[in-house]
Amino acid sequence: MSLILCLFLLKHIAVQEVIDGEERYQLFTLANQLRQSSDDLTELSRLYVITGEKKYYDHYNETLAIRNGTSPRPVNYDELYWDLVIGDKRPQPYGPAKSLAAMMLEHRFTLKEFSLLTQAENESKKLAETEIKAMNLVQGKYPDKSGNYTIIGKPNRQLAQQMVFGDDYLQAKLKVMKPLKEFFTHINARTFLLNEKIDLEMSKIIALALVLSVLSTLLMLFFIIHALKTLSKVNEENDLLLLNILPESIASRLKMGEEDIADEYSQASVMFADIINFTQLTDQLGAKKTVNILNLLFAELDKLTEKYHIEKVKTIGDNYMAVSGVPEQTTRHAINIANYALAILEKMQTFNQENQMQLQLRIGITYGTVIAGIIGHKKFVYDIWGNVVNLASRLEETSLPNKIQISEKMAFMLQDEFVVEPRGTLEMKGIGDIKTYFLLRRKEK
Repeated sequence: MSLILCLFLLKHIAVQEVIDGEERYQLFTLANQLRQSSDDLTELSRLYVITGEKKYYDHYNETLAIRNGTSPRPVNYDELYWDLVIGDKRPQPYGPAKSLAAMMLEHRFTLKEFSLLTQAENESKKLAETEIKAMNLVQGKYPDKSGNYTIIGKPNRQLAQQMVFGDDYLQAKLKVMKPLKEFFTHINARTFLLNEKIDLEMSKIIALALVLSVLSTLLMLFFIIHALKTLSKVNEENDLLLLNILPESIASRLKMGEEDIADEYSQASVMFADIINFTQLTDQLGAKKTVNILNLLFAELDKLTEKYHIEKVKTIGDNYMAVSGVPEQTTRHAINIANYALAILEKMQTFNQENQMQLQLRIGITYGTVIAGIIGHKKFVYDIWGNVVNLASRLEETSLPNKIQISEKMAFMLQDEFVVEPRGTLEMKGIGDIKTYFLLRRKEK
């Protein structure tokens, strides 16, 4: 019986190894498509600036549109595709349109791998701008102030050729290929470690099978029952622990074995709240009493998150960070976070009265695209990051006591249901000048 169990475990590991191998192949294929599309764009732009033949110009635009997801992607789209194109005939039928960025999100990259591919794609986009400018020079078209090629002038094929054959172009091309090379190296290293882990697990299972075959049936049953009870208890404890530190949906994905969880959310609202003069408060009350006050206050803020459908991200000292629209997406993310911010200001007043204190909060809110995911392997942390997070933090730092400072686009989102008041333009460290508003209250119905 124990040998049969071990055989099933070995089969499971073998199947998992095949799945991991297929995923690795898909990651390599995706990176190679990015490399090949960059090479195709280079070749087609060079052919056009040399020959001036329209077909190369059209093929260039089609290649760029396929990569950006604005044109259908051919089935089995590989490095030989354009070599097999004759006239308007295509060697393969078209599939649905899908951008390279969208295809990247369908696979299990580590944050490092995703960053490298994104870097290569961004550099390739910059290179495409040079190629497009060069091809328009052949046609005598020049960019206007908006970047559109509406100004007609004298064609300049010599300059166009210099733009796609010169040293500057080659250096820009190198910036595309360097992160791709690092990506392949990273994938190979990760795969090597994974294979070593699988080999070790298989060796342990084989050794265990030999040991178990010697034991008597009664002793084996005893250990199996004991192990199952222990495992069940540990799983229950782990489930409770995970739900205390991770959102339920993220904890479920982690339990299913998903690794390197990182998702992009195009619409999410981020809030930072901070207690003013917290350092002075610590000096006055002492560390122990200060921590006790923070526990009481943040416990009240935590209760409000459930009411307003808010996800608490973390606390850093006296700083409280929360988000709406992550991980459960909602079109009401801005309204939810606004209601929550107003509610915690009211809760602060009640808290001060009950505890005979005069604490004041500073709050900053904005919305936009964020990436959320799990950081760490032994000590999990669910965190969010992106420019929106930085801006929300700066809005909190420059807000006033018991005021909710919001960005201009946040004010636009809330103005139908809330009263907002212009504050003016503030310089945000590392960001620049930002027009800000104060969120005052809900509008009366």
